[in-house]
Amino acid sequence: MTYNQVIAEIKTLLQSHPMINSVKYGNPLDWMYQDDQPDFPLAVYAIGTGSLNVGREITFNITLYFFDKSGREQEFETEVLNDQISILNDIISKLRQRKTKYLIADSVSWSAIQEKHEDYLSGVTTTFELSVVSDFGACDFPQ
Repeated sequence: MTYNQVIAEIKTLLQSHPMINSVKYGNPLDWMYQDDQPDFPLAVYAIGTGSLNVGREITFNITLYFFDKSGREQEFETEVLNDQISILNDIISKLRQRKTKYLIADSVSWSAIQEKHEDYLSGVTTTFELSVVSDFGACDFPQ
């Protein structure tokens, strides 16, 4: 899988979840104060780093963010966190079930996040490694 294929795969998966209303690519702070109000609950994804390993293995470090409004005084924070953790669990489970050429880490940690954006936002973030074996080797180098 290529970088673009990984991005497309993650986007398609996030868009397919019935509890996610909007999907964006990049860092949440890049759009949070610039765009119109997104439709919440919101998923944001980014690939910031990776590695090229022996045996044509390529790893992508994928960061996911899941946000929803938690009220003007954060009165719904625990409910929002509960829902966003459930969404994250669904997405990770789907990634592990896919019959594709990639693997993800056995252990995926998450962190709770809060942000002020008109109302308060609460949610979770995680970064995990997705590993693929490249279809191309040294013999495929362009002439």
